Amino acid sequence: MNERRSSVRHLVNLNVSLYHDEFGQIQGKINDVSSGGMLVEVYNTSVLNNKLSQEKLLVKPVNMDVIFDMECLRVNSNAISLQFIS
Repeated sequence: MNERRSSVRHLVNLNVSLYHDEFGQIQGKINDVSSGGMLVEVYNTSVLNNKLSQEKLLVKPVNMDVIFDMECLRVNSNAISLQFIS
């Protein structure tokens, strides 16, 4: 994936659930995170499509009591790029 972030990426390996009203629940793992967003590798790539672009998603890391409001920036063959909504 082309480098488009201006913030430094931090490598992580954290399972997450993504929630969307229309597309339902999507399972994946965060590969990296920055102050602006994150890259999530999706386990079931059949759920990925360009309709997710610009959509709002809730991201909940497994075993953590936090939910992030995110917006999908880009979709590729096995991952999605998300930005934090402030």
